[in-house]
Amino acid sequence: MTTAVVGLSLSPTWWRGGAWREIGSRIEDLASGEALVDAARLADSAGVHFAFKPDSLELDASVLTEWPGQTGPDPLVLMSAIARETRRIGLVPTYSTTFAEPYLVARELQTLDQLSAGRAGWNAVTSLGGSRNMSGEQPSADERYGRAREVIETVRRLHASYPARAVLADREGAYADASLIAEIERTERFDVRGPLTVPAVRDEPLPLLHAGGSPASLTLAARHADAVFAMTESASAGEELRRGLAALAGERATPRVLPGVVLCLGATRDRAWERFEAAGGGGGARHWTIVGTPADASQQILGRIRAGAADGIIALPYGSWEAVELFTGEVMPELLRSEVFAPPRPDLREILRRR
Repeated sequence: MTTAVVGLSLSPTWWRGGAWREIGSRIEDLASGEALVDAARLADSAGVHFAFKPDSLELDASVLTEWPGQTGPDPLVLMSAIARETRRIGLVPTYSTTFAEPYLVARELQTLDQLSAGRAGWNAVTSLGGSRNMSGEQPSADERYGRAREVIETVRRLHASYPARAVLADREGAYADASLIAEIERTERFDVRGPLTVPAVRDEPLPLLHAGGSPASLTLAARHADAVFAMTESASAGEELRRGLAALAGERATPRVLPGVVLCLGATRDRAWERFEAAGGGGGARHWTIVGTPADASQQILGRIRAGAADGIIALPYGSWEAVELFTGEVMPELLRSEVFAPPRPDLREILRRR
């Protein structure tokens, strides 16, 4: 049986609504990323399998009088900082395949994998916005998903262009076996040749997440991704998504379904509901939401996993910074004790991929 996995979103959802106004919210540490690094440190110590950083390529300044909106650091730069502060947690930054150049994506990810000793993955998304901050017009859905496929393919070819086995570091001979390093074939859209300037840590593609719910998105995920960040509010929605992905995947291993779980936690249920209401309620549109104690959260998560409605979760702490502490300090130990979830180890490939 494939064991379940846990990711922590560094979105950060615990500042949504009015929660950022609380004393002790650490909102002053948002722009520097220090609170996000600390959340990743807590997650690393608790055995969370990966930290996941969503992204936005544009800012709606009109919301900033009410809450921070899309304010936050660049995903890759943040994950590079986290790499030096953690030991085993996987690091998954988000890239927009609508605008990103595959050579730069591949080189940055390969560098992150080296910095973290093999803990890097990536979340490939298509963007509905952001064109005003990039060159060119907003592409159609067909163009976005066609480009996404070619970005993923090109990044994977570039990863293999400078394989780990090529590095010899032989002081009496060669640094690398040049016969193993090669240019890559171009795709329809990208005349990219390579090779990369950074060697691979392992000669195996980096784990890939995909977030999205349209038919085109699910097809992309089924054919290329290792896991899907899913908005499945109910167990039945999760079961339906798993069946749909399995049908689309064919002979390929079906991607893991990892629902986002809004976790508004408190020492008591009353305290949790007070925080939920104070933060404005509605932690995430169409996301599974749990309001209660850490024991409540553990029980509900384990129930859904055991029912076959998910292959793990991506936690979205909500309502307070304490939700981060309660999730890492009390929910995670209970999940790991259940033996339903994979034990933590510093190898995101082994943890995230089905075999």
